[in-house]
Amino acid sequence: MPQLTDRSKLPNIIDPVIRDTMDPKHLYQVAAVAVLCVQPEPSYRPLITDVLHSLVPLVPLELGGTLRVAEPPSPSPNQNNFPR
Repeated sequence: MPQLTDRSKLPNIIDPVIRDTMDPKHLYQVAAVAVLCVQPEPSYRPLITDVLHSLVPLVPLELGGTLRVAEPPSPSPNQNNFPR
Protein backbone atom coordinates (compact mmCIF):
# COMPACT_ATOMS: atom_id res chain seq x y z
CA MET A 1 0.00 0.00 0.00
CA PRO A 2 2.90 2.47 0.35
CA GLN A 3 2.93 2.92 -3.43
CA LEU A 4 -0.68 4.10 -3.33
CA THR A 5 0.04 6.74 -0.73
CA ASP A 6 3.40 7.97 -2.05
CA ARG A 7 2.78 10.47 -4.87
CA SER A 8 6.24 9.89 -6.32
CA LYS A 9 5.74 6.10 -6.56
CA LEU A 10 2.14 6.01 -7.77
CA PRO A 11 2.91 6.65 -11.47
CA ASN A 12 5.24 3.62 -11.45
CA ILE A 13 2.45 1.17 -10.62
CA ILE A 14 -0.16 2.54 -13.05
CA ASP A 15 -0.59 0.92 -16.46
CA PRO A 16 1.20 3.24 -18.93
CA VAL A 17 -1.86 3.52 -21.18
CA ILE A 18 -3.97 4.71 -18.24
CA ARG A 19 -1.19 6.86 -16.80
CA ASP A 20 -0.65 8.66 -20.11
CA THR A 21 -4.34 9.39 -20.70
CA MET A 22 -5.49 10.48 -17.23
CA ASP A 23 -4.90 13.70 -15.40
CA PRO A 24 -2.40 12.90 -12.60
CA LYS A 25 -4.69 14.65 -10.12
CA HIS A 26 -7.41 12.11 -10.94
CA LEU A 27 -5.00 9.20 -10.54
CA TYR A 28 -4.18 10.42 -7.04
CA GLN A 29 -7.89 10.69 -6.23
CA VAL A 30 -8.52 7.11 -7.38
CA ALA A 31 -5.54 5.92 -5.32
CA ALA A 32 -6.87 7.72 -2.23
CA VAL A 33 -10.23 5.96 -2.61
CA ALA A 34 -8.46 2.62 -3.12
CA VAL A 35 -6.48 3.10 0.10
CA LEU A 36 -9.70 3.69 2.02
CA CYS A 37 -11.25 0.54 0.52
CA VAL A 38 -8.47 -1.74 1.75
CA GLN A 39 -8.29 -0.55 5.34
CA PRO A 40 -7.59 -3.51 7.69
CA GLU A 41 -10.50 -2.53 9.94
CA PRO A 42 -13.78 -3.06 8.04
CA SER A 43 -15.53 -0.26 9.90
CA TYR A 44 -12.99 2.22 8.46
CA ARG A 45 -13.84 1.27 4.87
CA PRO A 46 -16.26 3.51 2.93
CA LEU A 47 -19.68 2.35 1.81
CA ILE A 48 -19.84 1.41 -1.86
CA THR A 49 -22.19 4.34 -2.47
CA ASP A 50 -19.52 6.69 -1.11
CA VAL A 51 -16.92 5.05 -3.37
CA LEU A 52 -19.18 5.55 -6.38
CA HIS A 53 -19.85 9.19 -5.47
CA SER A 54 -16.08 9.71 -5.30
CA LEU A 55 -15.28 8.00 -8.60
CA VAL A 56 -18.15 9.00 -10.91
CA PRO A 57 -16.86 12.60 -11.25
CA LEU A 58 -13.62 11.13 -12.63
CA VAL A 59 -15.35 9.18 -15.42
CA PRO A 60 -15.73 10.96 -18.78
CA LEU A 61 -19.26 11.90 -19.88
CA GLU A 62 -19.17 9.52 -22.84
CA LEU A 63 -18.61 6.64 -20.42
CA GLY A 64 -21.47 7.63 -18.13
CA GLY A 65 -19.60 9.87 -15.71
CA THR A 66 -19.57 13.61 -15.21
CA LEU A 67 -16.02 14.55 -16.25
CA ARG A 68 -15.84 16.89 -19.22
CA VAL A 69 -12.73 16.09 -21.22
CA ALA A 70 -11.27 18.89 -23.29
CA GLU A 71 -11.03 18.00 -26.95
CA PRO A 72 -7.79 18.68 -28.81
CA PRO A 73 -7.93 21.81 -30.96
CA SER A 74 -9.02 21.23 -34.56
CA PRO A 75 -6.62 22.19 -37.32
CA SER A 76 -7.28 25.55 -38.89
CA PRO A 77 -9.23 25.47 -42.19
CA ASN A 78 -6.18 26.49 -44.25
CA GLN A 79 -4.06 23.74 -42.72
CA ASN A 80 -4.07 20.21 -44.08
CA ASN A 81 -2.87 17.00 -42.50
CA PHE A 82 -0.88 15.79 -45.50
CA PRO A 83 2.92 15.68 -45.37
CA ARG A 84 4.67 17.90 -47.89
